[in-house]
Amino acid sequence: LNRMIILVTIIGFGVLLLDVIVEHWEVFDKEIMVYIPVLYCVLALILGGITVIKWKSKIIRTFQIVLFVSFIVSAAGLYFHLEEEDDDVNLTIEQKEHEESEKDKSPIAPLAFSGLAVFGLLGTSKKWKAEVIEEEMKNK
Repeated sequence: LNRMIILVTIIGFGVLLLDVIVEHWEVFDKEIMVYIPVLYCVLALILGGITVIKWKSKIIRTFQIVLFVSFIVSAAGLYFHLEEEDDDVNLTIEQKEHEESEKDKSPIAPLAFSGLAVFGLLGTSKKWKAEVIEEEMKNK
């Protein structure tokens, strides 16, 4: 059950990666902060895959740290989605169009990172008695 929960979590990070790439495609060359959720999703996918395959205590703990970082990524994304620029004085037509498209940014979208983190943390929690933890307890 634990591995299945983590597998669903990494599938979620894969879908989120595709969504972030599609939604941020036109601003990749303009804003460097857009790369944060992409790189984070790739990291979560790789480490999540290693966790599902190996399923050892140290790897699970490392993946939990990555999942906790997801809350920071989510908060930063929420900040950048809600951020408004106040300098509307001398904007070109292109800048005004860009600002209009920026207003379409969903403030809820970055919260998907937090949702996936909660789901992944449930799958790796000790309350669910992961296989590796049960084996360690039997060996003591």
